[in-house]
Amino acid sequence: MSYSLIRSNLLVLQGEKDLQQLIKRDVFMGNNQMTNSQFHYNFDEKHIKRANVKAQKLFNYIDHNYYYSSRWSFNTELSDGSIPVSIDTISKNFFKFYPLKIKKGRIFLSSEYSNHTKEIPVLVGPGLNKKAKLGTTFRLFNPANEKTEKYKVIGILKENQKLTSVYMMDGGHILNKTVFRPLTKKDKKHINATQLFSAFQDLLIYNTSKSSMAKLSKIIKKDNHATVKFISVKENIKDFYAEYKPRVLLMIFASIIMLIIFLVLFVWNIWKSLSESRQEIAIRVSLGLRKYQLYIATFLYQLLLTIFSFIPVTIYAVRNSYLSASNRAGSAAQIILSSPLPKIESTSLILSFLILLVIGTISSMLTIYKFNKTPLTLRMETDA
Repeated sequence: MSYSLIRSNLLVLQGEKDLQQLIKRDVFMGNNQMTNSQFHYNFDEKHIKRANVKAQKLFNYIDHNYYYSSRWSFNTELSDGSIPVSIDTISKNFFKFYPLKIKKGRIFLSSEYSNHTKEIPVLVGPGLNKKAKLGTTFRLFNPANEKTEKYKVIGILKENQKLTSVYMMDGGHILNKTVFRPLTKKDKKHINATQLFSAFQDLLIYNTSKSSMAKLSKIIKKDNHATVKFISVKENIKDFYAEYKPRVLLMIFASIIMLIIFLVLFVWNIWKSLSESRQEIAIRVSLGLRKYQLYIATFLYQLLLTIFSFIPVTIYAVRNSYLSASNRAGSAAQIILSSPLPKIESTSLILSFLILLVIGTISSMLTIYKFNKTPLTLRMETDA
């Protein structure tokens, strides 16, 4: 429980760090709240053409009247079908809010958002490096526009980066098997309902007001038969903490209760062992055993006990890490392992180990201290 608690908090802290560019600005984020009836209405055969026309009209309105950052993501597979990937189309301002790190190559140039070439420049996750190396070209079916496109790799992302969600700051979309392509001027002229409705979720709009966002929500509901709420990123994060903190406090309370029970049993066991060995300890003291040696022996005992107690926790952490690195995790959750445990998992394991070691050591030392306060003659008399 201590491991899970520390790991969760470290992930949240990392998530908040990743979202700093969103937190610093007054950014509104789209929350797609389309109902099933709205979805079926828009994508019904009778209405799909009309929905596509209206989607293009709305996108043009947003493009000309707002500062925004958009991304839509669809799952597909490489040509041989061996690797599932996520293909993300991003607007020009995307990297202002998500400053991803590049391992090799470069990010998109401004001109690459304007010009549409036969070979579309892309950034790829490191999980695709064997199939899509820097400078190479490959073809990929893009479900967003239902076309097979030719891509040229201009950059490879660093391992295990993710797009943190403001709704779940201890999680996010891992980018190891993601292909990023730019939203070009040509793309903007051929927007369909599938692309737009996908972009509604987490659509970022900035340098605007709350009333302007309310107006946009009304337009979307009226003209596009969809419900989208735009909420401040700061409010979203505040709502996340409002739900997250009670869960953490409950875990802390449960951990403290379990820790108290453990310490009571542990101290009782040490005291019982010492009491049953009074005469032996008294003889050893009379033969030259120093008090500090008793403390050292107790510390080593506590260290071994803590190590043994962490063996199943370590197995649990390593097993979960290897499952996350396997294909069973899915393209949006799969990590790359360069060591037995990722950094946060290793840190969580070490911190929880040290915390329990310190608590156990202090409690055992206090027990030994109280035991040593008993005069040597009294110990021998008690046993006699």
